[in-house]
Amino acid sequence: MKKKYTKVSDKVKLICYKRMNGSAKVMDFYLVHPKWGREYAFTRRYTRGTYDLVKHGIPVKDLMMTKKKDKMIMCLVKYMGIMIPYFLNEIEWMAA
Repeated sequence: MKKKYTKVSDKVKLICYKRMNGSAKVMDFYLVHPKWGREYAFTRRYTRGTYDLVKHGIPVKDLMMTKKKDKMIMCLVKYMGIMIPYFLNEIEWMAA
């Protein structure tokens, strides 16, 4: 079975930024390509483990092969697996 994320370029990274507005603690995730800049991907609830994994950027292919005991990291991996086909259709540089 061919994986969905094999079409994604090796240069595309997922990076997050914390946004602490009062009681709302969330992270904004962006897809970043060194040549074409960044594109907003989604927002998720803040967790320390997820933030530590993604704060400096992690290649999408490496993220999809991540296996951890942390439930929120695995929820992020599962969510990215669902969203990758959408990103490939909507963001033209995602597969470049």
